[in-house]
Amino acid sequence: MLKVSAALSLLFILISSNLAPAQTSEQSALAQASALVKAGKRKQAASVLAAASKAHPASEALHAALGRVLFKQAKYEEAVQELGQALQINPDSRENSMLLAESLIGWQHYGVAVDFLHAVQNKFGGFPEFHYDLGLAYYSLNQTKDAKPELEEALRLAPTLDRAQYLLAACLATEGDYAKSIEIFRKLVKEHPQNASYWATYAQMLMRVGNENLPEALKACRRARTLKPRDLHVQYVTATILLQGGNFAEARPLFEHLASVSPKELSTHVALVRIYSQLGERELAKKQIEIVHQIEKEGTPNTAPVPPPPAGQDQPSN
Repeated sequence: MLKVSAALSLLFILISSNLAPAQTSEQSALAQASALVKAGKRKQAASVLAAASKAHPASEALHAALGRVLFKQAKYEEAVQELGQALQINPDSRENSMLLAESLIGWQHYGVAVDFLHAVQNKFGGFPEFHYDLGLAYYSLNQTKDAKPELEEALRLAPTLDRAQYLLAACLATEGDYAKSIEIFRKLVKEHPQNASYWATYAQMLMRVGNENLPEALKACRRARTLKPRDLHVQYVTATILLQGGNFAEARPLFEHLASVSPKELSTHVALVRIYSQLGERELAKKQIEIVHQIEKEGTPNTAPVPPPPAGQDQPSN
């Protein structure tokens, strides 16, 4: 009996000695990557996790962590691959499933995201983030009639889920109910005053209901620009509101910057034609007209910097 116990103890020691280095290596990589992410070094964090997951391909934690970092870097295709591997190891992870859906949406594979979410609905259909993600996928497909009930269900389950409120307000605006949309956005900017996207989209809604709201819209834009001065969508909304209000001199540098960043964006050059004409810059206006005709001839898609619907739990507010 003593010999058997001694043998079992020896076997346990041998197994432990073989497992410990692997576990230590995995935990070390996760800790190192976490510290790098906190320091804003996502590229280095991704490299650490990629090397570790290659060394430990059966680690759900490593694939999931790498998927999260790639998602934050907007490398959605790569994130899908890593999160897919994590789900092969543990298909019951709600967090990884929802982030996979949002990565598919970021990758613009909206229909695939819808199909995936329907496939896991029996597992996760009782959670608000499931309905938010399904609503986001439908919204991205321009199927607002399908998106709206999903977002309403998300808010029934989690009334304070601001991302769902944002997207529901966008659906209402698409249906022409700007009054209700503005009501929701007014509440959002009050409750989340540090979110530049909420301020900018609130300004857009105000602009659409009439020029009498332009002062409030411009005030919202200035708040958004204070929070995110380099954000292209915030600049575009601000420039558009200034233009609509006839403030051509102040709109000019914003549209000129946007044209330099997105030279094939038709609406920016059309705006510059109007601005230069109003300011008496005839040669500059003529040059912009030529650019507009060239873009129209090429049939370049409209690429105005519009805001993406807010992504999920891994994308922080401003």
